[in-house]
Amino acid sequence: MRKGDLAAIIDLNEKDDQIQPLTAARPIGTLPFAGRYRLIDFPLSSLDHANVRSVAIFLPKSGRSVTDHIRSGSTWNMDQITGGIFTYPYMAGRDYEDPQLRARYYDDYLQFLRKSSAQYTIIMGTQNVANVDVDAIVAYHQAGESPVTAVYKNLPETAMQPEDLTLDMTELGTASSVVPASENRGHLKEGKIPAFMDIYLIGTIDLIDLLIDASEAPTFKRLPQIMREAVLQNNANAFEYTGFLAKLNTIQRYYDANMSMLEDQNYQALLYSANSIETKNKNEIPTYFSTESKVTNSLLGTGDFIEGDVNHSILFRNVHIHRDALVDHSIVMQGSKVGTGSSVKYAILDKGVIIGPNLALEGTPEEPLVFAKNQKVFQPDGKGVTARA
Repeated sequence: MRKGDLAAIIDLNEKDDQIQPLTAARPIGTLPFAGRYRLIDFPLSSLDHANVRSVAIFLPKSGRSVTDHIRSGSTWNMDQITGGIFTYPYMAGRDYEDPQLRARYYDDYLQFLRKSSAQYTIIMGTQNVANVDVDAIVAYHQAGESPVTAVYKNLPETAMQPEDLTLDMTELGTASSVVPASENRGHLKEGKIPAFMDIYLIGTIDLIDLLIDASEAPTFKRLPQIMREAVLQNNANAFEYTGFLAKLNTIQRYYDANMSMLEDQNYQALLYSANSIETKNKNEIPTYFSTESKVTNSLLGTGDFIEGDVNHSILFRNVHIHRDALVDHSIVMQGSKVGTGSSVKYAILDKGVIIGPNLALEGTPEEPLVFAKNQKVFQPDGKGVTARA
């Protein structure tokens, strides 16, 4: 699109109770992914490729990891003289019976939208990892008859959980409502269900009107509820996305989505399709491999030091795998260390985790072990950690 035609809203206050402890100190949006990315990189990259230069990011309780990663937004060409990235403080858990706080909630949205002067606004989340063509969504919206467009991907019913949001589709291919999968009564296509991707497109003037109406209503409604009601009231255009998609709202889904990046077809489809995914650059030394090391079918970040064996795993930056150690079917985040003689299988190690020597840590593909940020493990604990003979 032409610069200035489209503004964007990214709300980082997403439900994360099933992905703890990985989100104890960060929102879902800054979870590391595929060895070097953060989840927020995906919507920001899609917006960059669509020439979007005004983005409002609504911060969670702890916004430090967000601001540290985004900085000026230059990675995604958002460091503009006009427009740019605008961050708004945490408001999701406030007492909205207080009229001043309630007015502030809507005011933040309204001020951003009015100053953007954009014709359209796209609303996005971060827990759906995808490489979305925003220009294609806009073109579809312009050709449609509804003032609202919602984005979905058809997934097998077996891939859905009862609480996952879906689009209830009509025979005409429009969306009549946004409902949990357990309540979807629409017309399914070849046994697949339209998984909603937390993406709406709407005319900016229409969105302003919806927010003003909500601010004057007797019952408080957050933006997600406002938009779901807009789908219901307008029989929204339904744009079908057909690329790679992973929803990362549980530990199991986070683990599985990362492991799927070890399959070249998935890796190329998500990260190197028509639109590339950009992330904050870190100029670091290359990874070191000792003569005794062995690495098989794995993704490794820069600055790693590998003396042991790494198999079917994802290692982020500055990870140290000591001599005679084994990392197998695991995710090891930045700055973590696995001690001499230890084995780590089917596990997720958050940033800065230290595993002592001669330990055996083993989860399962269905229930990987999870170690919280900066956790130190030096002895058996009866929770999948034993001494290695």
